[in-house]
Amino acid sequence: MFTADEMNKAMRIDGINKKVVPFHNSHLNVMDFRKQDLQIINGFINYNELTKNLNDNGLSFTGIANQKFVCCFGLVKIWEGNYEGWLLPSKDVGKNKFAFHRAALRFFTYAADKLNIHRIQMIVLISNDIAYKWAQKCYFTQEGLLREYGPDRSDYYMMSRLFNKKNKE
Repeated sequence: MFTADEMNKAMRIDGINKKVVPFHNSHLNVMDFRKQDLQIINGFINYNELTKNLNDNGLSFTGIANQKFVCCFGLVKIWEGNYEGWLLPSKDVGKNKFAFHRAALRFFTYAADKLNIHRIQMIVLISNDIAYKWAQKCYFTQEGLLREYGPDRSDYYMMSRLFNKKNKE
């Protein structure tokens, strides 16, 4: 789908001090995650198998700042025009959160344009206020509550962003 060079240009990050590279699930093994994100990661029985499926799919990337992995993110196609977005930030993203937030906005818009996406959805743990606020700042809207959705029966929000001629930004 997309190359790392293409994404660095589309997301307008310098490609040197801040860049994205193709995602590999081994990147997750060296990242330091926040408590809320560890809760999600540890809840998966087949976490390694799930993340292996994201390797080299051209829609999943790892953000690097000053030679540290700071986030992993991407899209998974559900069906034509509809994709699931995902993000796992490390504790190290904090110093670079504004640069990667702007890059994320550009990523969603670029992907929507190039792949003819009309909807990107994401699922956010209800107790993860940081993720919820970030999704809102990326123009995602809460659609509903997924009660007892998580592996530990925790509740999640379903959030979506629609792309059409009127709201591509």
